[in-house]
Amino acid sequence: MMRQCILGSAILVIALSVFSSLFNFTQAQPQTAKATTDPYEAGVINSIFSKWGISADKTQWNISGEICSGRAIDSTTSIDDGPFNPFIKCDCSFNKKTTCHITALKVYALDVISQIPPELWTLIYLTNLCGYGTSIWYRNLGQNYLTGSLPPSIGNLTRMQYMTFGINALSGKLPKELGNLTQLISLAFGSNKLSGSLPDELGKLVKLEQLYMDSSGISGPIPSTLSSLKNLVTVWASDNRFTGRIPDFIGNWSKLQVLRFQGNSFEGSIPSSFSNLTSLTELRISGLSNGSSSLNVIKNLKSMTILELRNNNISGSIPSTIGEFQKLIVLFLGNNTLSGTLPRQKSSILKNIGLPTGLNCLQKTFPCNRGAARYSDFAIKCGGPQIRTADGIVYQADNETLGPATYFVTDTNRWSVSNVGLFGGSNNPMFESSVSNQFTNTVNSELFQTARLSASSLRYYGLGLENGFYNITLQFAETAILDSTTWKSLGRRVFDIYIQGTLVLKDFDIQREAGGVSYRAVQKQFRFEVKENYLEVHLFWAGKGTCCIPAQGTYGPLIQAISATPDFVPTANNTSPSNKSPSSKKNRACLIIGLLWVLELFAF
Repeated sequence: MMRQCILGSAILVIALSVFSSLFNFTQAQPQTAKATTDPYEAGVINSIFSKWGISADKTQWNISGEICSGRAIDSTTSIDDGPFNPFIKCDCSFNKKTTCHITALKVYALDVISQIPPELWTLIYLTNLCGYGTSIWYRNLGQNYLTGSLPPSIGNLTRMQYMTFGINALSGKLPKELGNLTQLISLAFGSNKLSGSLPDELGKLVKLEQLYMDSSGISGPIPSTLSSLKNLVTVWASDNRFTGRIPDFIGNWSKLQVLRFQGNSFEGSIPSSFSNLTSLTELRISGLSNGSSSLNVIKNLKSMTILELRNNNISGSIPSTIGEFQKLIVLFLGNNTLSGTLPRQKSSILKNIGLPTGLNCLQKTFPCNRGAARYSDFAIKCGGPQIRTADGIVYQADNETLGPATYFVTDTNRWSVSNVGLFGGSNNPMFESSVSNQFTNTVNSELFQTARLSASSLRYYGLGLENGFYNITLQFAETAILDSTTWKSLGRRVFDIYIQGTLVLKDFDIQREAGGVSYRAVQKQFRFEVKENYLEVHLFWAGKGTCCIPAQGTYGPLIQAISATPDFVPTANNTSPSNKSPSSKKNRACLIIGLLWVLELFAF
């Protein structure tokens, strides 16, 4: 979990947000005869707050014009205390207790839209600088829209221990002067618009325990100088453009507990040195190319709670020792070529496991109605009730409750849906969404007001279809990531789409396709041949895009509707063998295998 900005000897929390009130500090006045606020620092705070358009609650601090007063010097009040915002903390022990230096600054959840004032980098007594957006990991910090770049003068803050600038719109390269901050314990710059590679100088930060750089925009190989960062406990590095091989030296980070490497451009195999990382509790790697790996590398990592190694060209058998992973909660090994089964004895808390009866329709050979051309079309209202649109198409309801590893088949065996994946960091994961907004670029707003969501892999199947070419229409609209000029617009939902096993859209971003607009309908049309009486549409999250904006679990596939019509003159009569109604109450959702390799189900 992200370490919060907790008051030690000094803290600065910068959460930048727009609000209209203005801040107008007077010159610092003596707090007592012995301690006064450093007048230069008072002027800096005055200037920053004025530029950000924010003001202090003078009943809490800045009493009678003295910045370091009231709660700002109260030893019982923490910088993290919720009622105080914006807020500062001071240390008045300098110069024989005659001078107060500002050591903590909080501007939380105020949505400031601004560049970082250059005078900030002159506050050399700061040890904690936080400018994060909100999420379960970033709570008590703030929602920001910082722009511009980080300057070389950032290197002046040599007392800094905790520095975060995540969930902003910062651009440019990381300055090499970050290497001057050798006291850093936590560094975070994820969810920004940065460019370039990691500076070699980061290897000087030998005290670093936490490194958060997911969705930052950084590219290139990981510098070899980072081999010196042997105190690292947590590394988030997903959704970047890292290239080359995953470094072997990571296996020497013996204190490492959490490693996220999803959605990059790494190649090669998972280093064998990872077998040394016996403290790991969470390992997420996806998308390795041009190489192969085996699961022998993880056989001794028995502290694991979350293990996701999908799309990594992993082959071989399942280690028998995986049954000894008694803390394992999530195991996701999809899109590999593994063999074998889980041991009989395994973690009692492992999710996504089960093999119910009635799953035969979704075996790899799709036996239901195979060889029997019963249908020539289908239309599905993903995640919602049955709807008839203005053009007369009836979209059948898809409003069964799905979980992290479940499937649903209509009682007529006309179509089905399967979902696999668990939203990370969300205490209340939802696999459907519903809004009441009106949508542009469509005359059927109600079609887009409900949607099906997935944290990883969402598949729809048309079953019993007459063979031939079909016109397939997929309909989308982004309803969670807003198109405002605030931190809530900084999220990116990115996923891949396959039809009949062929990748048709890579790194598909609904909002980008809609011209950056939310609540705007997007249609994607394709033509594919059905040869064996089934049609498969697969939406797959490959680890790209942001994870937590505007809330935890805002990632992965989202779709509102699917339809398929024949591009030929059909002969099928569109009736099931028993002539059951599509709305029969016998439809049900059931548990499926979440490990995605047992019995080769679904070929995830």
